[in-house]
Order: sequence, then C-alpha cells, then structure tokens
Amino acid sequence: MKRFNFKKLPALILLITTAFVCHSCLVSRCKRPQIVGYIYDSITRQPIVNCKVGENLTDIKGYFKLKEQRYSQFTFIGYEAPPLLVNEEIYKEDYQKKSIQLFNPFGGGNRKGTIHNADTIFLKKKLISTDYK
Repeated sequence: MKRFNFKKLPALILLITTAFVCHSCLVSRCKRPQIVGYIYDSITRQPIVNCKVGENLTDIKGYFKLKEQRYSQFTFIGYEAPPLLVNEEIYKEDYQKKSIQLFNPFGGGNRKGTIHNADTIFLKKKLISTDYK
C-alpha cells in the first residue's frame, strides 16, 4: 500500500483554494431588468398600437414588455454591485418622444427575474402647424 505524500499537500490546498476563489468571482449582473407597461394617448386615453419602446412594439392594448438583459462580470468577493442605468426610448410618429429612465446605484446586483413595472405612460401628439403664409 502506497503512503500519501504530504510534501504535495500545500500545492493541493493552493489548487483547491484557487479553483474555489476563481469560480466565485464570475457573477451575473443586471444590465436591464424586465420592463413592462402600457402606452396611451394623453388626450383620448386610448392605447397606442405599434409604438416603439426600446426594441419592441406595443400590442393592440398598448402593452409592451422588454426582456431582461444580463451579463457576467469577473469580480472579487465583497465588491459592491455596479450602478444600473437604463434609458429606453419611446417613439411613435406624430407623437412627442419620451423615454423610460431607471437609475439604481447598486442595481447591477439585481436578482435574475427582476421586473420593473413602468405602469401607464401617456404620449402627447405633436402640434401640427397650420400657419400658411
């Protein structure tokens, strides 16, 4: 029977510690939480169909849903989560532009599946000039 070589023990402990530390340093970060809401006309109070919100369009009820976006970051244990800054444009022809803006100083640490409810956003129609000279 072969005996264990105790001279290799420090190298083995170092290898296990390094593997554990490196594995725990890759963290999932939130780039944008899932954002849901409705887009309505400010005067008629009716939903606006096919309004562009971020990369998506609203449906017949004015509803939109932007998917959550995440990324992996190499970090060390005990470091704070990065800030979260989201700016999604809302655009529909003949309406004034708006945007959904979110800021959280530690929002990059949001858990997977975080949802931001933007509720109902009202857009104003652009004024059409009828001044002919």
